[in-house]
Amino acid sequence: MARLRTLKPRLQEFKGREVRSLPTPSEKRTTGRKRQEMRLRVWTKAMAFCAGCGRTCDYDSWHMDHVIPLWKGGDDLESNMQVLCIPCHADKTAKEAAERAMVIL
Repeated sequence: MARLRTLKPRLQEFKGREVRSLPTPSEKRTTGRKRQEMRLRVWTKAMAFCAGCGRTCDYDSWHMDHVIPLWKGGDDLESNMQVLCIPCHADKTAKEAAERAMVIL
């Protein structure tokens, strides 16, 4: 039977250190038709304006974004969603990734 040679040294690195686990994303994500209906409601409520830069977004050129990210405990509900154009969403995602990396350290 093959043994993992790299696991034991990595476990020893964590010995004596407090290991913090990150919050897990919601297990009950909205999917399918309900997700598409929510997407239309969020876009209509925002009157097609990006929450980041204020540009008008065509229905097919925006991302539905969680105001409070799931990993920070945000809900996958319409009240926690906003319209972001693709560039604004990419910027927000990059900032959140850097923030999340700091939580891991």
